[in-house]
Amino acid sequence: MTTRKIGLLIGAEEEDWPSALEAMFRRLDPVTTLNGAPFHVNVERVRVHPFDLRAGTSYDLVVDRLGHWQLNPREWLKKAAMFNGVYLLNNPFTF
Repeated sequence: MTTRKIGLLIGAEEEDWPSALEAMFRRLDPVTTLNGAPFHVNVERVRVHPFDLRAGTSYDLVVDRLGHWQLNPREWLKKAAMFNGVYLLNNPFTF
């Protein structure tokens, strides 16, 4: 079974929509199917610490709600997209 990981990069003030998104994926049981193949979706909040450019990441998709305010998460997002092939919702290259 394939597992996909979605990361939520959010600020401390945002609580409603991330909690709702996490609850929605938990309710999916968390196994769903796509084209007849089952897969599992994990949703968790991203914690960005000082990072090594050579280090990989386990996320397949990151929903960014913080990069436009904070420099360190923005640069981590750029690194994750360019070097690790992570898909991003919100483009840190345009901020």
